[in-house]
Amino acid sequence: MLIKSTGWPGWRGIRRAGLLLAALYFSPVEADTLQDQVRLITAHLLPYSIQGGAQPGFMIELIEEIERRLGSDRQIKFLPWPRALRLVKREPNHIIFPLTRTPEREEHYIWAIKVAPIEMVFVTLDGKSLSMAQARELESLSVQQDTPFEQFLKRNGFDNLISLPDPAPLHIRLLQVKRTQAWFTAKDLARYAWFEQRVQEPLVLGDSVYRSDVYIATSRQFPSEVASAYRRAFDVIVRDGGFAAIMQRYQR
Repeated sequence: MLIKSTGWPGWRGIRRAGLLLAALYFSPVEADTLQDQVRLITAHLLPYSIQGGAQPGFMIELIEEIERRLGSDRQIKFLPWPRALRLVKREPNHIIFPLTRTPEREEHYIWAIKVAPIEMVFVTLDGKSLSMAQARELESLSVQQDTPFEQFLKRNGFDNLISLPDPAPLHIRLLQVKRTQAWFTAKDLARYAWFEQRVQEPLVLGDSVYRSDVYIATSRQFPSEVASAYRRAFDVIVRDGGFAAIMQRYQR
């Protein structure tokens, strides 16, 4: 996930410094727990974690920075989002991100670190900003499957949904060919996807209809000392400006 030792002569010095820093957070036994047991899980979710893009995603960069400061170099594993959610529910010692906190998910995860707010909006291409009532009357609107976006609409009685596993490109295409009249998603995701896909049509974002927060979360069975170390490292990154610098790179 981080800098590999192959072909980079300065790695050993940085690795030694990382291990010394990790000793400030962990006893030797705890450091072994962090290195050997904990797994990092995510999915392709713009702009939080991006697989094969020009940027890795701000949550990937944040996790990498936390790991660097703890002297660890675990790989981040990308999975289909529904599978990632099931895996972390079922198995111990996993970190999952970015996870939006919702009533449906509350009891299944430990909500370790609140990272950033998230606003959900209706996206259109016809120049009209939609209210909830207007969106409910549409012939169809698209939403990403197994997400808080879909859960929110279902809780509010929407029966005109086209639920897709794709996070962004297919939703944009359906709008462009008029197969759907709106897309319900996170405001930051829509803006980033519009930029990434080089869409020429003007983006119209409705008012925020639901707000929550994005977290770094863990399995219910998870070493408390590891979660505490992650929180401490995150707090330091916020205080020294590292987090603001990461977020600035994803402003659209």
